[in-house]
Amino acid sequence: MTGTPRRAAKAIVAGLAVLVAVGLAVTSGSWSGVGTSGVTASGGASDDLTSTTPPTLSAAPSSTPSGPTAITVDLTDATIGRYGTRTKATFVVVAQGPKLHYAWQRQAPSGGSWKTIKGATSSRYTARARTWANGTRFRVVVKGADRTVTSAAARLTVLVPTRTPASDAQTAFGLTGLTQGVDLSAYQHTPSEKVKLPAVASWTGAGGFTLLRNGSGARPIKQKYTSACTGKSHKTGGKPVVEDCAYGGFADAARAKGLKLGHYWFNGWISSIDTTPKKLFSGNYTPEDSAQQFVSWLTTDGNYTRASTDPLVLDIEAGHAWTKTSKGKKFTRKLRAWNPVEATAWLTTVRDLLTVQGYNANLYVYMGAKAADKQVDGFYTWAGVAGIARLWVASWGTNNGRIPDTQPRVGPWASFGGWSIWQYTSDAHVPGDGVGGVDGDIATADAWTTR
Repeated sequence: MTGTPRRAAKAIVAGLAVLVAVGLAVTSGSWSGVGTSGVTASGGASDDLTSTTPPTLSAAPSSTPSGPTAITVDLTDATIGRYGTRTKATFVVVAQGPKLHYAWQRQAPSGGSWKTIKGATSSRYTARARTWANGTRFRVVVKGADRTVTSAAARLTVLVPTRTPASDAQTAFGLTGLTQGVDLSAYQHTPSEKVKLPAVASWTGAGGFTLLRNGSGARPIKQKYTSACTGKSHKTGGKPVVEDCAYGGFADAARAKGLKLGHYWFNGWISSIDTTPKKLFSGNYTPEDSAQQFVSWLTTDGNYTRASTDPLVLDIEAGHAWTKTSKGKKFTRKLRAWNPVEATAWLTTVRDLLTVQGYNANLYVYMGAKAADKQVDGFYTWAGVAGIARLWVASWGTNNGRIPDTQPRVGPWASFGGWSIWQYTSDAHVPGDGVGGVDGDIATADAWTTR
């Protein structure tokens, strides 16, 4: 979740990985769709997926002769994702001998004959998920001046998202009672793409949920912006806040389909962040002001009642840089994430405002695992907040739409039961959702109960 479109870069996104093992280098790749041709070999040519002719051993740079032609480091299997930050694998063979030439071949997952990959004539070959099916095998024929040798066959495993992340996490980590859902904002309700809540409800199953952005303070005061919902131009007023234009409609549709709700507020411009002399960005707005606005929109929408125990979340993230002009002088400031003092002011104000009106306040904060685990001088930065709010943590691993191999770091929340909601990917694939990849989340059994 974010104050900017989901496709925008976030600080917490996992870095593109580079794995180099014996005989295999796996490099990061961008998310892409299925294709049937066009895998680029190291020589820059496209794959010929229909070739059945014997290997054509084109010239390649020769190694220094050190004996008869032989493979000294062989191929090993590789695992990549169908989507995400690791969608290609580079197979590497190391050979010795005079005047070496290479020809790569592939075999279909079902077996059968080996077929030459056109243009793949180097000692390495990069296979991409958009082209090769799960289970495809690769090998390379190395011809020297004295003889020809063939490498071992390496299998390419291509992982795809499952429809059962909650169940997957239970199996992987020995947990029970998990449910699954998504989080949404106006960026999933644009003129060209609108998420379909019935499809989401079908995917989540019983106990499923959706977490919705109520509003955002990411835009400064008196700032022109384009509405994600309509594509039309608007302008903020004297308050640096905007209600999410899809919030009400999403909440109604989610309730109609039996989905549980959560509500979040993207932290924004406040006076303690605005360092300009005349508060050009914040207009002297405060965390308490933000809390009051959040509660007002929350309680007037109609989907949050006095019986509700929905998660109420402060989304703690950095935002964009903006430029303001005053008396001919330009001021550029970047929205930083709120600190624990500012977050505490928002959380306690929300709690107090709701309590006095007879509502429950199931308070949360959202942040990346690295931020949650941050320490200064041996003390957790967010220790004070952990005592008053639960944790919705973002930790994506390789962000391939599947549950990562390890649970998130939670810092001081380890003393309060750990994470309650885990955003495990920004690229969950919900069949028929109308928008492609969305933020995927799983939640503990007690996530919708007050402490």
